[in-house]
Amino acid sequence: MKHTARVISLLLLVFGLCLVPVSGAAGDPADTGDTSTSDTGSGNGDGTGDTGSGDTGSGDTGGNGSDGGTTQGPPGVSVPRVMVEGFVIEPQTIFAGQEFTVNFSLRNTSKLTQVQNIKVTVSSPDSAFLPQGGSSSLYISRIRAERVSGQTMTFRALPSLEAKPYPLTIAIEYEDTKANAYQSSETLAIEVNQELRADASVPQLTPAALTIGQQGSMTFTIQNQGKAKLFNAKASIAEGQAIAPTEAFVGTIDAGTSGSVDMTVTAVEAASAPVKVTISYEDVTGKSFTLDKEVPVEVAEAAAPVDMGMEDPGMEVEPEPASFPVVPVVIGAVALIALITLILIVRAAKRRRARREDEASLAAMAGDPLIGDDWQ
Repeated sequence: MKHTARVISLLLLVFGLCLVPVSGAAGDPADTGDTSTSDTGSGNGDGTGDTGSGDTGSGDTGGNGSDGGTTQGPPGVSVPRVMVEGFVIEPQTIFAGQEFTVNFSLRNTSKLTQVQNIKVTVSSPDSAFLPQGGSSSLYISRIRAERVSGQTMTFRALPSLEAKPYPLTIAIEYEDTKANAYQSSETLAIEVNQELRADASVPQLTPAALTIGQQGSMTFTIQNQGKAKLFNAKASIAEGQAIAPTEAFVGTIDAGTSGSVDMTVTAVEAASAPVKVTISYEDVTGKSFTLDKEVPVEVAEAAAPVDMGMEDPGMEVEPEPASFPVVPVVIGAVALIALITLILIVRAAKRRRARREDEASLAAMAGDPLIGDDWQ
């Protein structure tokens, strides 16, 4: 009887030992691996505190995603992981000098352990993004197991940033219910664009006036007044104008420089109105932009050709009536009258001279008798 009681006592002791937990560690079963790469779908939280345990929805992130974060904690203790589950950038296209909002969700992936006393710090290298709330950190009191907390922070991109992606790091410091400290971080990519600023000089046409079919030269410059490159810049004249359609390719124009345009144009229609020249270019993403310039153009009809060849043999040429030679006749009459007048004047002069000679001879004869006194 005593032997049977001892056997029963031993069995009860073994059964009791089986009910004791095998591991005394707090939290989830030990997991020594790093956290996996976080999703970049857009999760929306309700602010500081816990949200429901459902998964966050996915959407556009406005950036280039994030790299896998890491979590560090005390050795030999199960790690309750806090991960950036998703983020959304508003607006999705960010320009240098512009404000933007980062909406991100933090998920406590642990199925058993609550995390608490959470500090989240959002930073960028060289302070490329300046926090607009006065601080780059925020505090969350707790996130329960398998819950999500949505957060929002506003930043302003520096005006001097070049057009390229910039990293944005989210560093998380937190504790479990036993005050064990943990750290994790994830890096997001925020793409920054530079606003394009382009202009063009007034196009000049040489020669200023054309006739239909005549060619000319149109010159001007495309000026890049921004801080980003202009790609695939070109100038073109569309159809339906006094100048035939044409196009001139310029290519890439660096910031602060200009590209020259020299277009050979041909006049096709008589007009006296401005011709519209369209200038197009692209940004680094391939988005196209255009601007228009007008240049005054005078196009005249071509002059009719002069036919210097033979007359049409089928047509009779009427002789032109002879005109009376008025000028020669007048000149001849004047010369004749002058000649007659001269002759008359000469004859009158001779007559007066002869008369004077006769009178002188008579006077001499009167003073000198022909027969003297001796003849008496």
